Amino acid sequence: MSSRMAIHLFFAIVAFRCAEASLRGNLHANAGSMSTEQLRETVLQEVMTALGSGNRVTEKRLKSIEMALQPTFQAMPKNAYGNLEDAAARYVLHRLFVQRHAMYIKGLEANSMNWKNMTTTEVLQEHVPSFVLSLFEDRLKDQGLGLHELTVLAATLEHLIHDEAVNRLSVVYEVHNFSMADRVPEVVLQDLIDTYMTIFLVGSQNFTAATVSKGRALMVDSYPGWHDTQKFSSQVRSSVVASKDLDSDFSPNNFSFRAATEIVEEIGERYGRWQDSECRDLKSLLVKHEHAGTGRVLLKDFYGAALGGLWQFSESIDYLRELGALDESDPSNLAVFIPNYVNSHSNCVASSSIYSVCCINECEALLGHLEAKVAAPEAMPEKILEIVAVLPSASIRAPRELSGPLADRLGEVAREHGGAVPLHGRLFAQWLHHAYPRECPYPHITGKINPMTADEWMQASGLSVSATKEDMERYLEAASSATPAADLPWSSEEELVAKQSKPAGFGTLLRRALFLVFGIAAAYSFGNQAWQAGCKVKSPLLPYASKQHAC
Repeated sequence: MSSRMAIHLFFAIVAFRCAEASLRGNLHANAGSMSTEQLRETVLQEVMTALGSGNRVTEKRLKSIEMALQPTFQAMPKNAYGNLEDAAARYVLHRLFVQRHAMYIKGLEANSMNWKNMTTTEVLQEHVPSFVLSLFEDRLKDQGLGLHELTVLAATLEHLIHDEAVNRLSVVYEVHNFSMADRVPEVVLQDLIDTYMTIFLVGSQNFTAATVSKGRALMVDSYPGWHDTQKFSSQVRSSVVASKDLDSDFSPNNFSFRAATEIVEEIGERYGRWQDSECRDLKSLLVKHEHAGTGRVLLKDFYGAALGGLWQFSESIDYLRELGALDESDPSNLAVFIPNYVNSHSNCVASSSIYSVCCINECEALLGHLEAKVAAPEAMPEKILEIVAVLPSASIRAPRELSGPLADRLGEVAREHGGAVPLHGRLFAQWLHHAYPRECPYPHITGKINPMTADEWMQASGLSVSATKEDMERYLEAASSATPAADLPWSSEEELVAKQSKPAGFGTLLRRALFLVFGIAAAYSFGNQAWQAGCKVKSPLLPYASKQHAC
């Protein structure tokens, strides 16, 4: 053997041993050598450093968020690393904020089942500083997000919502000619809170001292729920003050800006679920006009109710279609999907640059119960039928005997996927709509609808969102007098939020290691330094961290 060949062989052996160490490191990391607490603490420290002092990303808050995320995360399809890809991460974050706060984070919600049109970081780049996003971006591209990283990202969003509330409150102080160093008595504080809620509900911060009184007058005249909103905010203020009896910033006639901030933050925490009572009232009105228990109101009855004094039900056919609330399966008998209408953008009551406060989708809780019971991305149809038979909703009692056609439909979905039913796909969402027609929205095919707020629709189309009285009367005159069938439509198109991948097993890692070995050996034959190249191992924690293994 020549000395040159011996040197090449030596470097190849060195490369193999280093690659073997790398392989052991990857296997060890995948087996969980880094504890949950260490992982959480490392990611948390990075984010807190990036956000700076005064942030709300605390360990206590993280634990609360992680507990809320865990059932959905566990039931979601994972990639080869056991993490969530972009679409799945967006979906889970969307579900979290809707359930916790009735907040629809702008960009996280999908049109129909399309969660794949943007990446998570593209969606969040308008809200999250780039130096914070960089902590997650490479991780998403490389291995996806684990539960702990997703938790920190959710907490970061909550922190940014907090910052926005502080900025909104500072505008309120300014238009009332107060500085943030001023202290105010309780009666003045409530007046400031009323102005804060006006800005919050109108969805603008372009207020001046001259326009505040006009905005408040607009609330009184045009928003029937304003007095209830004032009562709600006053009750929250009283409860927060009562819990701070030893805090000098909450002295009854000497409230600081920090005290006001904590109060409006708590209002924001509670507001979504409080205002959801209006959504339930709206649903009850629709159910009174429901057609044969189908979760639909015939459009002629919808417009008839509007002409009879229920001014809420006045959306035009075109706007209902864009909202995804119009059932056109029977062209001679158009109808309005009750859950689609209740959960539509037209019923959002407050907004900010980051989110809108809308009705809470009742189907989310039903799906969440299924996720907790199944604890997997898919389930056999028999298991699902067993769970649903004893799962009540706001309008359906349980236990109940599910119909034969409903069971057959679920069997069709299972056969479409080789025997098991994916929980996060369009077909199962459609099946839930059949099982709970008043609670679960009908899932439209991607691209069929383009939900917009009333303002967005008018700007984009140049049309009014409301049908005129004459339009409604003309429709009623032309509407069919025949009683339509009570069958619910079904379409066979499937769309999945994400697909389950096989875990990266030993064979996959070994092939990668061998590829690395021969690559390094070849590189050394051209004079590269094998020792450093072979020993470098990617950290399982953060995208830019690295770890050296001794050879």
